[in-house]
Amino acid sequence: MNLLKARMEKVEQQMRALAEASLVLARGLEAGPLQEAGQAQPEHAARLAHELLLAAGLVQREGETS
Repeated sequence: MNLLKARMEKVEQQMRALAEASLVLARGLEAGPLQEAGQAQPEHAARLAHELLLAAGLVQREGETS
């Protein structure tokens, strides 16, 4: 039972990381209400989302193999 609980906690943590990365991407792709059109920062959002996924252990750095 402890193994199942640990696996569920890991899945929940991964889901939170995926949700946070998705939110960062969405916010980076949309311009805020006070920004001019074309002022979104998709490159920054993509980099931050990637860093979140790396920190959560959901993706590997380029060039790394498992």
